[in-house]
Amino acid sequence: MVHAKIKAMTSFIDTITPADKAILQQAVSRWRPNLKNYEDSWGYIIQATRNMGGRWYNPATQTLVFFCRKPHDDNTLVIPNFFAEPEHLKSIIEELQSNFNVSQTVLKNINPQDIEKFIPYGFRQYYDNEQWDDFARFDDQTYPQLVIDLKALAEKKGQGYRHLRRYLRKTTFASIRNYKDKDRDDVLSIFRKKGGMYYESHKMYPDADIDKFVIIDKRTESILGFTAALDLSSTATTLVASLFLPHIRFESSLGTYSTLLTKYKQGFMFANIGGFETKGTYRFYRGSFRPVEEVQKTHLVYEWKK
Repeated sequence: MVHAKIKAMTSFIDTITPADKAILQQAVSRWRPNLKNYEDSWGYIIQATRNMGGRWYNPATQTLVFFCRKPHDDNTLVIPNFFAEPEHLKSIIEELQSNFNVSQTVLKNINPQDIEKFIPYGFRQYYDNEQWDDFARFDDQTYPQLVIDLKALAEKKGQGYRHLRRYLRKTTFASIRNYKDKDRDDVLSIFRKKGGMYYESHKMYPDADIDKFVIIDKRTESILGFTAALDLSSTATTLVASLFLPHIRFESSLGTYSTLLTKYKQGFMFANIGGFETKGTYRFYRGSFRPVEEVQKTHLVYEWKK
């Protein structure tokens, strides 16, 4: 959370609260009404800002910037999502860097075709030897976000869906249902079994205001996995979580498919299932769920010393 003294420095900086979900949705409607960006989901925001997260919001100009610290004891400021023109964003970043006493900010999730808009204001691309961490150069955007046509997925016809159909045939013993409060301990246990990184990045979801589901083994009623989705617009939704027991194989495909099918039945036509850190994961989801669009993202860096 943002330190209490920060609020006194400027009226625009504050901690993130559940009420900011409405502010985010208003900003998306105003700034990017027809796009299907994964980072415009509230589920992404609450995950991405878990490390000392906060937000800058000016209701007069309707500029909105979410920020946090980079994990792993890195002193870098991170902006996972924003709604501001580059010139205004530059001044906001400079004030944030001054307040938090840092000299570098990573600006995440930039469309490659928009890079030139930011260069005149002091932003730069990653250097050749630079990366988010050793695991993935651009974090969860190293490989593209995948946008799924939910009608085509529901029908799953043709050779393109043969792998998915095979996975679903192997998991007829499993089914999806809505998450219940009594599931919390079992779900958090799954997160822990996946490892510390997964627990820290997903532990906020069972209590969050998002669509939550569990995948169960119908034979034992035991919980195999957890999925979550959140809507971007009247036609597009996002898959913000899909985590299963470590030994799970095909059930994860069932979980993703069943979650997206549920959203399709609610009237949504598209789903962004996010970007990926590894080539193997990217290829698996691309081969199974047949995206109609791949949204490439990159990160920029702003360096400024007060």
